[in-house]
Amino acid sequence: MAQTYFFYTISDGEKREYTNEDQIPDYGIQSIPSPKVISYRQVFVNGVLQPRTLYRIREGSLTLTSEDVPEKGVPIIVQSIRIYR
Repeated sequence: MAQTYFFYTISDGEKREYTNEDQIPDYGIQSIPSPKVISYRQVFVNGVLQPRTLYRIREGSLTLTSEDVPEKGVPIIVQSIRIYR
């Protein structure tokens, strides 16, 4: 059995860190779960899968570590999958 979590936000063109408070409210219940309970995670910026070297995840927080930040209005999605064993 597995559970999938999503977090959707839009870049403001300036900041690198996004928290649960930055979610798009119209997309339902969202969160960035703790990495300790997640089996797999994917981060997409403007629809492009990002390598793990370009972001850091903590519970409730996504930090982009790339040299530049996404342009204003670019969608950012975090997909987290927890597999129960």
